[in-house]
Amino acid sequence: MSHNHSYGKPITVMKFSDTGEVIVDNEELGKIFSHPKIQDRKIVILSIVGASRGGKSYFLDYSLRFLYAHYPSINDPKIIDGEFLFIKDNKWMGSSNEPLKGFSWRPGTKRDTSGILFWSDVFLHTIEETEEEIAIFVMDTQGLFDKQSSPTDNSRIFVLSNLISSIQVLNLAHKIQEDHLQYLQFATELTQFVAMDNNDANDKTFQNLMFLIRDWHYFDDFKYGTAGGEEYLKKVINSISTQKPELKSVRDYIASSFDQIDCCLLPFPGKIVAGSKSYDGQWSEMDNEFKTELQSVIESLLLPDTLIIKKMNSNQLSVKEMKQFILDYLKLFQTNQIPRASSIYELTVESFMHNLINKCLDDYKLTIYRNEDIITEERLSVIHEKCKERALAMYDDTKKMGNSGHAKTFRSKLEDEIEKFFVTFKDQTEKSILKIKEERIKFEKLFTIERQLREQAEYTKGQIERQLIELENARQENLIELNDYKSQKALLETRLNRKCRKLQEFKEKVQREEKFRWIMLGILGLSIVVTGGAVALALESAELAGAAITVGTAVTASSAGLGLTGSNNKSETTLPTAGAYNSEVPQASEVPQAAGQRSFFEKVNACVEASGDAMQLAKNVTNIIEIVSTCVLNIKKQQSGVSQ
Repeated sequence: MSHNHSYGKPITVMKFSDTGEVIVDNEELGKIFSHPKIQDRKIVILSIVGASRGGKSYFLDYSLRFLYAHYPSINDPKIIDGEFLFIKDNKWMGSSNEPLKGFSWRPGTKRDTSGILFWSDVFLHTIEETEEEIAIFVMDTQGLFDKQSSPTDNSRIFVLSNLISSIQVLNLAHKIQEDHLQYLQFATELTQFVAMDNNDANDKTFQNLMFLIRDWHYFDDFKYGTAGGEEYLKKVINSISTQKPELKSVRDYIASSFDQIDCCLLPFPGKIVAGSKSYDGQWSEMDNEFKTELQSVIESLLLPDTLIIKKMNSNQLSVKEMKQFILDYLKLFQTNQIPRASSIYELTVESFMHNLINKCLDDYKLTIYRNEDIITEERLSVIHEKCKERALAMYDDTKKMGNSGHAKTFRSKLEDEIEKFFVTFKDQTEKSILKIKEERIKFEKLFTIERQLREQAEYTKGQIERQLIELENARQENLIELNDYKSQKALLETRLNRKCRKLQEFKEKVQREEKFRWIMLGILGLSIVVTGGAVALALESAELAGAAITVGTAVTASSAGLGLTGSNNKSETTLPTAGAYNSEVPQASEVPQAAGQRSFFEKVNACVEASGDAMQLAKNVTNIIEIVSTCVLNIKKQQSGVSQ
């Protein structure tokens, strides 16, 4: 039973045909191991093998749940503000009723997993202390010890799982049996070959082996969990003097083949978990003891401090290197026969040494390429020898697999590879040097032309700059003159406006004075008419009345025409003369005149005619008044004479 997972899926990289042949899917294997994010990361591989229908995939799916809760992956980065959201405590188990997702599994007796499978997503971790980057892979295998699997198939799965993994879980039911240990015989044989060529007793062929005992019934003898498992393992693995030699040998070599051997005793998971076909992985159906121990064992294997990096002969392997080992191992097992331990050992040594040669050769290439800029024909061989010496020293200083014969053979191969590469590199470099020389000659010619053009450009630039300076100076001078002109113009305009305002003020003043004079003149004219008329009536003199009317009318008309109308054009307005009113006033012959004197009319008329404008008429008002007074006196005298 399985539910689709959001971030990954199981990928089959090896399976068995109907005839028992091993079929390897190199394309799918390449997809998983060739992601650019993980190539140079160190690799951790968790794998599980064991009896069919024993809950291997079920265990791995809860392991996946733990991994997704604690580590980012290629498909699920889980990075927020630069930090990974690490889930603490037991919350990684998820919701109590959440279906289990990941590798396919089902309750019952029918096999569900076939061949060797990898989880398609890869988990990422960086060790804080060393900043070393790690990639974590999860591998599942088909069940062993059932009627569908031959002993050969069981052995191949078991051997491959141990060769590939860094954390090997051996899933068994109830207890460790003698035939289970026999499947580790290959490990003991392989360890013997390694021991013959390796004098370091601390180096083990394999790394971590975990016996996971399911449905442990002997709680009174050994408690659940890793503590009880450790006591139980000591009893099973420790040699007993009464054992047969072959059994004692197996136990001795198992202990010497793995860096660490652990054991965990798990209780019965519960009736629904073990037998219900409708059960789909919810931990709410687990017995509490089983749930507690399941959490504990998974954490003991996969917490950051407990991760185990895959090693070969004490050398940590990268993803890129491990991929080659896996391909070589799978190729070796593509027969109907189990490879002999010697063959596995030789293949392992050869793969390891080829990886070492490639590392040293890559270092040589990198070093010589770094010096490519300073290489000349004379220095080419010298630089080659120095880089070669560095690569061979790296080879000699690295701990190797195999015996001294292997080391010598592969050292010679490394030298051959270096020389082979150098021949190609030298040929390319010499061609490059020749081409560089030709390019240098062309460059020198171009440089000469460029220098000449640059000098011409500099000269032209200098001329242009001088012309620009001259133009700028001229512009500044013109600007100054223009500013002076504008200033002078503004000053003159200011003065002109001031004069115009004064002139306007003077005109307005003159107009006001003129209006005032003419108003006064009009009043004077009216006064003359009234006064003259009054006198004439008093004296009953028609001549006097005519003269008063003539003079008063002329003065009043002049004031009305010039002063009261507001005319500003004095040159077009003339003061009327007394002669203009002769038809309306008595003639001189009709007025009595005194002997020897000019008549009143003639004198007044002469004054009016002598006044060419209003100003002159105003000046002659006094004369007119005197004439009137004289006329009145004369009339009185005449009247007095008549009466006498």
